[in-house]
Amino acid sequence: MVRRIICFGVLVVLAVLLMAGTLCIGPVDLDSDMFATVLWKLRVPRLVAAVLAGAALSVSGLSLQTLFRNPLAGPFVLGISNGASLGVALALLAGFSFGNFGVLTAASLGALAVTVIIFWIASKFERNSVLLVAGLLIGYFIDALVSLLIAGSDAESLRMYISWGMGSFGRLTPSNIWIFAVAVAVGLLLIVSCLRYLNGARLGDDFARGLGLSVAVQKKCVLLGASILAAAVTAFCGPVAFIGIAVPHLTYLLFHTTNHRVLIPGVMLCGADLALLAGLFPTIPLNATLSIVGVPVILWVLLRSGREGRL
Repeated sequence: MVRRIICFGVLVVLAVLLMAGTLCIGPVDLDSDMFATVLWKLRVPRLVAAVLAGAALSVSGLSLQTLFRNPLAGPFVLGISNGASLGVALALLAGFSFGNFGVLTAASLGALAVTVIIFWIASKFERNSVLLVAGLLIGYFIDALVSLLIAGSDAESLRMYISWGMGSFGRLTPSNIWIFAVAVAVGLLLIVSCLRYLNGARLGDDFARGLGLSVAVQKKCVLLGASILAAAVTAFCGPVAFIGIAVPHLTYLLFHTTNHRVLIPGVMLCGADLALLAGLFPTIPLNATLSIVGVPVILWVLLRSGREGRL
């Protein structure tokens, strides 16, 4: 108990310090006449985007790793980010119009389309491994479609698409903050409503049924929540790598528990901290910074799982 309190305390203090750094670090000096405008229109939205994206992707990753009982499952394993990428590719490379929100609407529709497909597959098969394979196949298929669009696009459209694909917390605007926040809140509520199932799922679906839970309903609820979280982040921030896979493992190391009542707030704080740290320097590509942390963690997971015979 003492260890958990200390870990939560350290994560909260770190989050406060990183938030202060996010608001203060930038090309505009604190005493500049433009600082107030830059603060509320650029830095506060960037801070909110980092906190929401880090928390959302981490909870999505944790829930999917538990659902699939696979340490390498992540929020993009179901092809949701690929669906968002296809929507953006249609908007930027093929010239389709998606209303006033443009890229945001395109990414949301693409992610929603893949989520619907995943739910249809989930209604046909009980085995989690089938969904995992289906998500990977959908991702490969969509990547092929995007490659075809890239091959026929002009240089300016291609530049815009590549810029979106690098991921950034700087795309959120003050008018869009509430939309992002509501989407993340809905996804979190769906997953939190399945806490008993998530705690029992590590021991298998039969154990979860023994707790009196409807496994099929709980699985779909977790899938929907994880999909909404991943889709919202991808739509507002672009593809953000490694947070969903790496942060749950970092949180296991910190808290030494599999209780999701502890892990969910833990991954939210840890994910927000990592996202804030990566976003402190907006001139450096976001996914490059996250790769420095994410790749060693994933390699460590692979080595540990290989020694234990799980992979």
